[in-house]
Amino acid sequence: MQYFSSDIHFDDNETLKNDNRPFKSPKEFDKFLIKLWNKQAKRGDVIYVVGDFIDCDGEGFDSWKKTLLYVNKLKADVVLIMGNNEDRVVKYYFDNDFEAFRKYCIDIGFKEVYKNLDININGKEFHLTHKLINTKEGKINLFGHSHRSLGLYTPVGFNIGCDLNHFRLYSEEDIEKLISMKEKYWDKDKNLNMRF
Repeated sequence: MQYFSSDIHFDDNETLKNDNRPFKSPKEFDKFLIKLWNKQAKRGDVIYVVGDFIDCDGEGFDSWKKTLLYVNKLKADVVLIMGNNEDRVVKYYFDNDFEAFRKYCIDIGFKEVYKNLDININGKEFHLTHKLINTKEGKINLFGHSHRSLGLYTPVGFNIGCDLNHFRLYSEEDIEKLISMKEKYWDKDKNLNMRF
């Protein structure tokens, strides 16, 4: 089974406050999320984290090293799609060398790391990208970055930020249901399409 989420920001107090996450501390959030995801995704499953698994505010901010290791607390394999926070790690700590960062992540436990990724789920084509501005025409886009600000639905795909799903992973079945609603209702509603 494949699962999807984005914008986790492990061990980040600012995200906890800014997104009004109902936890007393980043440590409490991290523990809750790992336990929740391990109930959903088992060994042999794959979790696609579509950016911002970690937080990195720039040079001199190295807690990302510790939080990347959280991948080993998850039962399922984790595929990381680069987010803006991972991009900052590459810039400040890997001399803009994506391949060096990718190798580092695989060595510590990630299944794979991509800048963006096209996948097929049950005959449908998906594009996984962190930012909405990098979506692909002709594919269903799964993205993050905006946290709750854009909501779940856009005509080009879905915002799969963890805050929009009560921190739960989106399963393949969840994505299928969203596509069904998109095709039957949301794409046909002129009021929804006016904002894009």
